[in-house]
Amino acid sequence: MTRSIGFAILGAVALTLGACGSDKGQSSPAVLFGKTLAGVVMGKGGAAAPAQVSRAELEKLGTPVIMGTIASSGGLLYLVPISQQGNVVTWSTSNDITITFKDDVMSQTRGIGPDIMESATPSRSQLQNPGSTYRRSYAYLDGGDRLVRFTYDCAVSFAGAETITVVGRQHSTRHMLEQCTGNRGQFTNEYWFESDGKVRKSKELLVTEWGPIELFRVIDRG
Repeated sequence: MTRSIGFAILGAVALTLGACGSDKGQSSPAVLFGKTLAGVVMGKGGAAAPAQVSRAELEKLGTPVIMGTIASSGGLLYLVPISQQGNVVTWSTSNDITITFKDDVMSQTRGIGPDIMESATPSRSQLQNPGSTYRRSYAYLDGGDRLVRFTYDCAVSFAGAETITVVGRQHSTRHMLEQCTGNRGQFTNEYWFESDGKVRKSKELLVTEWGPIELFRVIDRG
């Protein structure tokens, strides 16, 4: 399976949930997830559309789940947590595409294609504070496998209170904008914070040519 989203994209479709419970020898969340959601490869112009999985099906996995969508390519993916070191948590699809979050902010990706290899990211407290300013950066591999870094000056503003729906469930949030300008132009990341400071939804830059990935925290705990 190619890892380049320029030609293929990971979708997720529901399989029979009963198959998970029948195999008692493989019961880790990652294994169950991989057996319940099968990754399928779809081209941008493919006839098949990624299928969204219901909340009830995701809850049966017994593990937290993030859903991601990439509007520029029509991609849909589901991720579960596989490792944590302090406030750095890595989530993975059943096909080993991973997204790493630092303090709930996307900091690295692997397997998507144009991946974020490294980044300097703001904290949740900065993103919740209108008027915060800071410098952030993204590092990507160029055609010669050299790391190329792009830096941006960013400022945070409050877009207003908003009720959002995530896979059939409503959440009251504060909508924050992170507006950044740098040596590759400008972009705006968006974050929807709940009252406890949790990021329920975000829209974060993946790479300038592709635009953002939208991330929805669907299931909070196992």
